[in-house]
Amino acid sequence: MINNFRDYISSKAFILVAAVVMLSVSGIGYSIIKMDHDSHLSSVKRDVEQGLYAATEQIQLRFFETVLVAKNVESILSMSGGIVETHISRVVEEFQRHNPAIIAVALAPGLEITHSFPQTQNRKSIGLKYWQVPAQMTSVAKAYRTQSSVVSGPVALVQGGTGYILRYPVFLQSPALKSDKFWGIISIVINADGLLNANQHDFGNAEKYVFELNELRTPPEVLSSLDVAKTPMRFQPVVNEFSMLGSKWRATAIPANGWPAYSPESRYLVGSAFFSALVLLVVLLAYRKLAVKKENAHSLLAEAVGCINEGFIAFDDKERLMIVNQKYLDYHTDIADHVVTGMTMESLVRLAVENQDILHDMEDKEAWVAQRLEDFRNPGDSFLQTIGNGYCLKVTEAKTPHGYTVGIWTDVTAEKRAQEAAEAADREKTDFLNNVSHELRTPLTVIFGRATFMRNSEKLPHAKRLLSAIEAEGTTPEELANAVTNYQRFVSDQGAGIADSAQHMIRLVEDLLDWTKVARGKLDLDMERLQLDELSSSVVQDLKPNAEAKGLSLTYSGDWTAEAMADKVRLKQILYNLINNAVKFTDKGSIHLSMEKENGFVVFNVTDTGHGISEENLERVFQRFQQVDGSMTRQSGGLGLGLAISEQLAALHGGTLSLTSTLGKGSTFSLRLPSAEADVSLEKVA
Repeated sequence: MINNFRDYISSKAFILVAAVVMLSVSGIGYSIIKMDHDSHLSSVKRDVEQGLYAATEQIQLRFFETVLVAKNVESILSMSGGIVETHISRVVEEFQRHNPAIIAVALAPGLEITHSFPQTQNRKSIGLKYWQVPAQMTSVAKAYRTQSSVVSGPVALVQGGTGYILRYPVFLQSPALKSDKFWGIISIVINADGLLNANQHDFGNAEKYVFELNELRTPPEVLSSLDVAKTPMRFQPVVNEFSMLGSKWRATAIPANGWPAYSPESRYLVGSAFFSALVLLVVLLAYRKLAVKKENAHSLLAEAVGCINEGFIAFDDKERLMIVNQKYLDYHTDIADHVVTGMTMESLVRLAVENQDILHDMEDKEAWVAQRLEDFRNPGDSFLQTIGNGYCLKVTEAKTPHGYTVGIWTDVTAEKRAQEAAEAADREKTDFLNNVSHELRTPLTVIFGRATFMRNSEKLPHAKRLLSAIEAEGTTPEELANAVTNYQRFVSDQGAGIADSAQHMIRLVEDLLDWTKVARGKLDLDMERLQLDELSSSVVQDLKPNAEAKGLSLTYSGDWTAEAMADKVRLKQILYNLINNAVKFTDKGSIHLSMEKENGFVVFNVTDTGHGISEENLERVFQRFQQVDGSMTRQSGGLGLGLAISEQLAALHGGTLSLTSTLGKGSTFSLRLPSAEADVSLEKVA
């Protein structure tokens, strides 16, 4: 009787446990299925969102190309003084060949359409007066008011379908008004379906996606909140708001049937859940306590290791990998995909040697592998190891009482870089102080020496001879004049030496002040349109005496039509620095300054026949306080700021400064500045 009751209780308990297990497995299965669905939905949305970003970038590019075509047509109108149908027709045909979405290009001088290209397909719009069509006059008025391109749409097109229209206002020069006069409007019609190419997402296919592109005319947050309130969750589109031609636009996209309600893996997960429930029902009672205990212990260990903000790895007594956390894998991204539990330490080391560039390039790999394994088997003090991705890690390894080996990998990259930066800054400071003290001491020594001569001039032979000539009887006027002349020449020479040294010091101080302004972003440019040929010629004339003093020839050749927007003083400063640098480092031969136009730029080339610079030293030339010969006994003085300042000034002008040089074969500095000239060929008039 008692045994039957006990069996009855046990069976009831088993049924209860089984029911609980089934409910638990069902709940877990539901959670997994829901998580899988959420993950799948998030992935799909993210994929569509990325495609939407790419699509909007493509749309912006299309309208940017359209603006360029409008500018090209405007240039034709400006040069010809009227509408050249054949020329404009060729431009439109070429544009349509690359952009089939372009339906028409209409010209409306005085806001009345007189031409529409292609002419055979768009005659319906000829004669249209914009002021009589309020729907179109709004965008035309905005383009005229802002004097910039305006896009309107989507609108119903005369050619059929919907599209977008670019309004480009044209202002031509009027000699009578001495200012630009409004000519009219260039309208470029773009088919909405042709805006998008079918790449990863064909948003132009209405059967796959619902895509909308509209200009925002209300605050985005208000519009978004209204959409969210009215649209069901499954049909809420992804949104991308962006700026285009001075207006805010909003692109939305969503699959035609809404977001997926189920994940492709859902049915497999459901089947797996039921199968797992059956398996657990069989083994749960036998292994429940042990499984829970082991799972809890493993979870605790895994979570604890995962929470460590340092790389952690552990091996058993046979050097097989047991545990590795995500931080360690983040440090070793180049081998992370190959790191698996159970692999040996030797396999891991050899894997690193073969895949990490910094180790793969070493000469004796086997010796490094042997030493690394020896350090692993007999851990001692921590050591630093540099790996890929620029990481510098401190490795600390230790043995446990059971023979296991654990390693902690700490990222000390920031500390290492800070140390290197501090050391570099200290070296730069020392070099700078040595350089400045040496450069300033040299002219000061000259000034002090020559001033001392002048202070004690009465004791010098020149003064004594002059005094003797004055006091001696029978001195002829010619002898007295010669004595005075010699004394004056002596005083003039000393004064010239003092003036030259003082001027040298002034240049050093001015270089330091200019560099300080450039480094702090406080240097303002006085930009104006410059005729560069005259400026370049004057620079060469100013510096020709310096070159001739060293026996060098300084020549110039240039394009008299070249113009650029630049600061005249600073542009001269760049050319002075480049030519003076060439004179300084050229012992014989010639220096030539050339100036020419090239692909929308004006290019200055300063070419010398000096001793040149080796390839490994080319990058040092534009560094501050640097010269290729950095010793205190170098032949050419200076703080090493001239070229650094010139490079920064070139950048402030929107240009570049570069150097090509070969040791023993001279150097060429190239200064490229954006040209300010129109795309109109100029002929020199004799």
